[in-house]
Parts: sequence; structure tokens; C-alpha cells
Amino acid sequence: MDTFFNSQIGIFLIYFIAGVIICLIYDIFRALRKTVKTPDFVTYIEDTIFWILVATFLIYLIFILSSGEIRFFMFIAICLGGIAYYFTLSKYFMNISVHVLSFVKAIVKKLISILLIPLKLFLKINKKVKCIMCINLNNFKKNLNRNSKKMKKKVEN
Repeated sequence: MDTFFNSQIGIFLIYFIAGVIICLIYDIFRALRKTVKTPDFVTYIEDTIFWILVATFLIYLIFILSSGEIRFFMFIAICLGGIAYYFTLSKYFMNISVHVLSFVKAIVKKLISILLIPLKLFLKINKKVKCIMCINLNNFKKNLNRNSKKMKKKVEN
């Protein structure tokens, strides 16, 4: 079995599977984009992360499998693996991923709304306390003005 993976056919199959894995990772990013709307800037960051992951994965494979030698058939295998995945599994994986991510998104939204209940309650109470303090502060200012006017009159007399 060890000699099979050292042969060109074995290496071709590994790179074919690598092409499938790369497209699978890309579909994960596509599913995230369909479920979570993000600004263009975040999309650029996601694309950069994807390409860094792919480049790291391919460089690792090239050094592990063929001691850093790059051969044309490796790229053909990766492309064929990606094409095979795209035309066979991608559609089903995308549908499942979007449904799962939508479900997770709904759960997260519900959890956040539950966790925000104490914060909303605190803000509501805080607003009422501020309002009461403002009323008391206004009354204090009015009383202070009245008293200062009375004091001025007394001083003048």
C-alpha cells in the first residue's frame, strides 16, 4: 500500500481528493455568504482566508507527497477533483449547509435575544432612574433659583 501512494497514480488520486476538499471548503464559504449577509470588506477578508488555507494545504501536500517537486499532472488532478465535486456533490452539500447554517443562525439569534433581556431591563430601569434624577435635578435648580432670588431680595433690603 505504501508503494501505491508513492506511485504517480496514487499521488494523482491524492491530488484529485485534494481538489474535492478545496471545493468543499469553498462551498462552506459560499454557504456562509448565503446565510449571513456581510459587507464587501468582510467578503474580501473571507476570500483572503480561503486562499491562504488553500495555498497552505497545497504547499503542505506538495512537500509531503513529492518532496517539493511540482508536476503538471498535480494541477490536472486538482482541477478534475474540483470539477467532479462541483458536478456531483456541490449542489447537495450547499443545500444541506445552507439549511444547517440557517438553523444555527436562528438558534444564535434566539439565544442573543434571551441573553439581552436582562440588559434591556437594566437599560429600562436606568432610563427611569435618570428621568427621576432629571426631574429632581430640575426641581433642585428651580428651588435654588427661587432661594437665590429670595436671598438677593433680603440682602437688598
